[in-house]
Amino acid sequence: MAIPFQIPAGMISGVPGEVAFDGPTRATTAVVDSDAVPFVIGYAATYKDEAVESVQAGGAGLFAGIIIHPKAYAIESTTLREGSQCELLTMGEVYVQLATTGATIGDLVYFTDATGALGHGTAAAGQTQIPNAVVSRHNVSVATPTLAVIKLTN
Repeated sequence: MAIPFQIPAGMISGVPGEVAFDGPTRATTAVVDSDAVPFVIGYAATYKDEAVESVQAGGAGLFAGIIIHPKAYAIESTTLREGSQCELLTMGEVYVQLATTGATIGDLVYFTDATGALGHGTAAAGQTQIPNAVVSRHNVSVATPTLAVIKLTN
């Protein structure tokens, strides 16, 4: 095996939904109530009913966090089941998959209201800007889907 002599231009590893680095972290738990919309780990969630602390993928309600800890759930795919408990990151750094390409460190992060999928830049119609969320630490991967680390500082 040859000794590597080049530095990668972007991220080459990480699992969407995994907390990326040690540091100040804040998370909360809630119950999945996402109807027909897949509740994908690493996507954004909003509160569907604050009284019972249920959350949905995407949505137009109060931002609940980024769905984290992909290895902690009984799942058949990358989505969580209705009625299961989930953990949502509201402060910290997390690996995510961006639906957009070309993000650089410091770019703002938004989610698509219909699905919770993340993108970078300023939110447009049908999207919601995530408060105090930016692409962090590393240039994003050049492969599709785009792997990135985002930092939430709520």
